[in-house]
Amino acid sequence: MRKNILFGFGIAGALVVGFFAGRWSAGGPPAGPGANDGETPETTAVPETLRPVHDPYPEQTRARVKYLIEMLASKNPAPEITGEKWERDAIIEYSKEYNDSLQVPVYLALQQLLAEGEGAFDQLLAHTDDNRYSFTVKRIEQFYNRSVSVVCKSIVERNLRCCHPELHLITRGHGWYSYPNLEPFGSLAKWWQKNNKRGLAALQIESIDDTIAFMRHLDGRTAAPWHAQAEQYPIDEFNRLRDENVRILKAVRQYIVHTGKPYRPKVLDGWSSEIIALPWTGRE
Repeated sequence: MRKNILFGFGIAGALVVGFFAGRWSAGGPPAGPGANDGETPETTAVPETLRPVHDPYPEQTRARVKYLIEMLASKNPAPEITGEKWERDAIIEYSKEYNDSLQVPVYLALQQLLAEGEGAFDQLLAHTDDNRYSFTVKRIEQFYNRSVSVVCKSIVERNLRCCHPELHLITRGHGWYSYPNLEPFGSLAKWWQKNNKRGLAALQIESIDDTIAFMRHLDGRTAAPWHAQAEQYPIDEFNRLRDENVRILKAVRQYIVHTGKPYRPKVLDGWSSEIIALPWTGRE
């Protein structure tokens, strides 16, 4: 009984930390236009000193992650989304039983799982075919219901592309998501099995370098707008935002190199995308 009580207090404490960290944590030093810009992928390879994070209590971690994944399953029924979900005229309807407060434990579990880092990846990627409703996302005027399995995979992807939500979305296309290259592996789970001994920090460096290369090859005169119905930025503004993206990426890269630790993503979604139906967000 005492062990169960202590375990429960441990989960509760972790979730409280995850909540405040998820809403206000910077995940590292400020990464902005004023960041140090002296270290570049062209002159600095991935440091060999970066290693996987050592977990002194792996059994406790596995138990905690299992518990948190279960908490991703909402006690609410999924809202009904009608119309074309890819169009702006989509309509979302919540049942009378839907209680926004019941989404708070889901959000807290999500934030803590983002903070668990590579220690949770095996369990997250193994948790497939769980179609239970987790939460709803609004992106621009479109709505999406996320299942538990989709959220589990997204947590891993966000840790690999750790600072994408902090960047300016100045174009669309595959270049944002080219890392990791899954073609030789067939799935993210198989790719992770091949690369997990390298450690998340080293993989984040590779992802950042890949995005920096993508940014530097963008031409504002030919790049597609960030949205099919949007107009492209004026060339001067496009170049300014692109250069700021590079500075942000370099600052995060330097944080990882200097601390030897992975960068913690601030949010799961970004770029005009947010979780809704929480007490502090509203439903639409």
